[in-house]
Amino acid sequence: MKSKKWLLLLIIAIPSFLWVLLETSTINSYKLHYYGPKKTLPNNDTLYYKVPDNCYSVISSYNPDFSLFKIDSVHYPLFAIAFIKENYRKDSYRVAGLWEYLNYKKEKIGHIPIFLITETKNNVAVIQKDLEKFSDNHNVNFLTLEHLAFDSINRLYFKNKPIHIDYSFFVLIDGNRNIRGYYDGRYTAEIKRLIDEYKHLRLKDEKQKLINQNEIKNNS
Repeated sequence: MKSKKWLLLLIIAIPSFLWVLLETSTINSYKLHYYGPKKTLPNNDTLYYKVPDNCYSVISSYNPDFSLFKIDSVHYPLFAIAFIKENYRKDSYRVAGLWEYLNYKKEKIGHIPIFLITETKNNVAVIQKDLEKFSDNHNVNFLTLEHLAFDSINRLYFKNKPIHIDYSFFVLIDGNRNIRGYYDGRYTAEIKRLIDEYKHLRLKDEKQKLINQNEIKNNS
């Protein structure tokens, strides 16, 4: 009988303990930047830039019919994306940091959805052979954009970017489709920062879910 009481007490106490743990953790003390243009609303809230919805319908590179692929927010609430220009085909070093992690530290990055977007020209996907080494990593997706649309859509992920950011950098997108980080894929230190900041956003999402669940329970 006593064991049942202790079990009931633990069930009640665990959510409260998690709440305190999350509130006192680095989740609240460390805040990621929002990139892109922003607006101040009349109530002093800030409206942050979102990558437009039409930027998430791309083409599956490995589908012979070039069918559309949707990077939807349900299956991909958080993800990293990079645009591989046609004239970068010989510059595989631009993703050398990613290659390093996928080959030697796969367990640290295998949970992050990564999209590598290439150009198409004459309906043929332009994909650097060195990059195809990533095809065994199921979290890495090769997708394409039509040649004429590539540059315009690429730039929407870098709108009002800092001057030192190159259009070939990896971009971290959150569940609201805000831009939360830029990372130079040439360096393992930058990929590590991408991994850390992806985890940070995941923890914040889990925290918010926990808050929402507790609110529902309290209201009921």
